[in-house]
Amino acid sequence: MKFVKLILCSTILLSLMNCAELFQKDKKDNNDALFALLLNAGCTISDVSSPTSGRKIDFTACRGDANAALTASGFSSSSISLSGGLVGTGSTSTVYTNSSSLSSLGGDKKASIEIVYVLSQSDSSISAILPSTTNLSGPGFYISPTTVNKLTSNGSNSALTTPRVWSSSVSAEKILCLEVHQESGNAHVFGWESSCAAANRGTYQFEEDGVAADFGGDRIGLRINKATIKSITIYSANIGTSGSFQ
Repeated sequence: MKFVKLILCSTILLSLMNCAELFQKDKKDNNDALFALLLNAGCTISDVSSPTSGRKIDFTACRGDANAALTASGFSSSSISLSGGLVGTGSTSTVYTNSSSLSSLGGDKKASIEIVYVLSQSDSSISAILPSTTNLSGPGFYISPTTVNKLTSNGSNSALTTPRVWSSSVSAEKILCLEVHQESGNAHVFGWESSCAAANRGTYQFEEDGVAADFGGDRIGLRINKATIKSITIYSANIGTSGSFQ
């Protein structure tokens, strides 16, 4: 009987050891898979030189899930998915850069971007805040299917004093070049209905000076409502050359 008990105990112990080894192997395999996924996550980033130096982030060429891809590419996000770009569904769908994204260092702040996007419905919109705080506060632009408005310090939007209107861009890919300069505590917001490389840098197609704004941030922020962001180019030097604010 003692011999049988010894064999039984040995069998149970061996089984437990095998289970423990299998568990450790599965855990290691899972960790290795997760590590490999994180290493491969990200979006394609390329340097640009026209009209000034900058970096283009192509959101149509991202690897991994949205959070991992954006984190690896230098962004924080909320309620964002990936499907042919960054897809947002409402006011809580946000993205902002994790580090300073100014086009001018020292003195008054300046920020410059090119954005390629698609608005999916008639009530779609994109708020491009530049420069932005991490809670998406700051001056910038409110993009709708037919125009672009200014954003003020309280988050509201209204028409620019020099506006730009176009036919509805719902479901069509569109590109804008946008820039904000801090001037005497207020914002000079302006831009072009084109790529930044094709813009006439000395003449703005839409603009307003003296916009009340909070310049507490140094990031680029996006609020994506029923829209897709295909790419964004963040410039490290100014685009606009008109006026005395350079």
